[in-house]
This record gives sequence, C-alpha cells and structure tokens, in this order.
Amino acid sequence: MSNAAWYELKSTENLLSPCLLVYPEIIRHNLREAIRIAGGVDRLRPHVKTHKTPQIVKMSLEEGITKHKCATLMEAAMLAECGAPDVLIAYPTVGPAIVKLVQLIGDYPSTHFRCTVDNLGSLEQLSQAMHSSGRSIDVLVDIDTGMHRTGIPAGDGAIALYNEVANRPGITAGGLHVYDGQNHQPNEEDRRCAVDTLMSSVRALVTQLRHHGMAVPRLVCGGTPTFPMYAALHDEGIECSPGTCALSDYNYGRSYQDMACIKYAAVLLSRVISKCESNRLTLDLGYKAVSGDQPAGRRCHVLNISDAKEVGHSEEHLVIETAQADSFEVGDVVYALPAHVCPTVALHSHLQVVENGAVVASWAVTARDRFYS
Repeated sequence: MSNAAWYELKSTENLLSPCLLVYPEIIRHNLREAIRIAGGVDRLRPHVKTHKTPQIVKMSLEEGITKHKCATLMEAAMLAECGAPDVLIAYPTVGPAIVKLVQLIGDYPSTHFRCTVDNLGSLEQLSQAMHSSGRSIDVLVDIDTGMHRTGIPAGDGAIALYNEVANRPGITAGGLHVYDGQNHQPNEEDRRCAVDTLMSSVRALVTQLRHHGMAVPRLVCGGTPTFPMYAALHDEGIECSPGTCALSDYNYGRSYQDMACIKYAAVLLSRVISKCESNRLTLDLGYKAVSGDQPAGRRCHVLNISDAKEVGHSEEHLVIETAQADSFEVGDVVYALPAHVCPTVALHSHLQVVENGAVVASWAVTARDRFYS
C-alpha cells in the first residue's frame, strides 16, 4: 500500500458501508490553520454544527480554542459537557426552548452561555424566564445582513432592540451577531467587497450604540466562506465563526482557493452493490448517507473513479456512470467526498476514526440528537 491515496484504508473487510471516515491528524491541522487565519484563539469562535462530536470539541479545547458557536440546544449541552467555557447559541430560542436554556445554565455553571434575539417578544420572554429563575444570560442582537432569514437590519430598529437588551432584567448586552451566509462568491475579491459593504452599516450601528452609552463587546461574524475576510478586519471585538473548516468538504475545497490550507478530513466509504448496466455502478450511498440538499448530480465527488458522473440518487442508492465500470466488481470499495459535510455528518450516528490507514475508533455524533421535553 505504499502507493495508496491518503484516504485509503489498508483493510476494509470488516467495515460495513456506507460510513463516514474522519482523520484526526488532518482535523487537528485544520484547527491550527483556523487559529492562524483568525489571528489567534481570541478571535475564533468555530461553529460545531459541522461535526456535532465531543472528541472534536475536546481537540479544539486542547488547541486553546475557548469560544464556540452552535445552533441547537443539544449542541450547546454537548459543548458544556466537554467543558467549553463560552458557548453562543446562534439560533432563535423561543417557546419551551427558553425553559430548557434556563435549565442548561443551571446544569452547567462553568459554561458562560450566550444567545441571540431579533425581536422584542422573544427578548421579553427570555428576560422574564431568566429573571424569575435568578439567572442571567448575554444576548447578542442578530443582524440581517441580506439573507432575510433571521435578524433585524442594522438601523433604527436594531438600535431600539439593543437598547431594550441593555436594560432588561436577567439580560446583559453581549454585542452583535453578523452572519452572511449569502456571501459565498468563489472569487476572493468579490467576497471581500461584499463584506466591506455590509460592514459599513454594521460599523455605523456600533458607533451609534456606543454614542448612546451602550457597550458592544463583540461582533460574531461570518461563516466559512467569509472567514478570511473578517479575519483581516481590525474592528474591536471581532470573532470569526467558521464551521466547515474542521472537516472541510468538496464544495468548499473546490470553490475557495484562498483557504487551500484547510484539508479534507471526512470521506465517505461506500461499496458497489449492483452493476445493472455496462457503464453504470450502483453504490450504497443514498441520500440517507450523503446529504441530498445539494443539486442532483452534485452531491458528492468520487475519489477513486476519475470520470464518475452521478445519474441517479434515492434513499439508499447512488447510481454513477463511468467508463471504468468493468474495473469494479460488486462489493468493491468506493471513496467519496461529501459536497456538503455538515448535513452529511448528521446522517451518521458514528464517525469512523482513521489513523495510519486503519479504523482505530468510532466517535458518536452525540449532538445529532435533539431535546424534546
């Protein structure tokens, strides 16, 4: 196996497919590169939605990363269970989720929880729950940067809401959350211009808030595509919050050459399960194993079949066309990079851990689960 590709296993005979392989040495490399790009651990708040896995959280803590971002309460609990000292829940906390958040704050006193709001109604419920329980939480106002998904525009409404945050019992004004998921332009300069444009309104908002005597201690900014852009800014309190950097995926690796230092650390292992036509192979890589959120025909990238073309995808099957079909037998192993790793990870209960070409452990993806009561 001296000529084996970096992702290949020395033996696969006892490994059921489909499964998701991860490579800890590469993950650690990616974490260190993220710290380098950010300019230090104080400017980095990685999103754990990509991996949802305690062992990767612990690796980040070992590298000195103390700030983390998440979307679900289960992810927040996983982070706290790992000993993460600073956790931002960057997702609307509404209804019974507020009660659960109060419980988490009580269960994990060593973790400083933060959350976001974009409306007065949610803020009132959050303040009442915190105040009545004798607890408190940092709240960041979520800014709509143009996604029109959550958030409030950086204008008079944001000033009024931030003022309410600063003056509500049980609540501390924690800054602004500035996520721009719409900015995923492949061209680096295009992304930079887009960030500069939206930051002009954010900076104006920060100036007005501080002029009115309100503290704005942090700006939690961006995702993976705009990570280098925010890292290059020198605004006070900026924290970069990439997620995909821990594992990377085919889409990001192909599109963002300015982050070529981030390497693929997650690979799908699949098998040929049928050869129903001379130029086709059917793999056990349906959209219950690799995310179907990407356009049909572009959901993964086969590594060991150079001309593979996706022509059919269903729950348990992926059909590819290839001129190399005669070189493969039923049962042969096929390796593929997921196009979008974050929802792909959530399809797998465990990650298979590869060191020196062998699976040495299995990591439970614990935060793929949810709280229901």
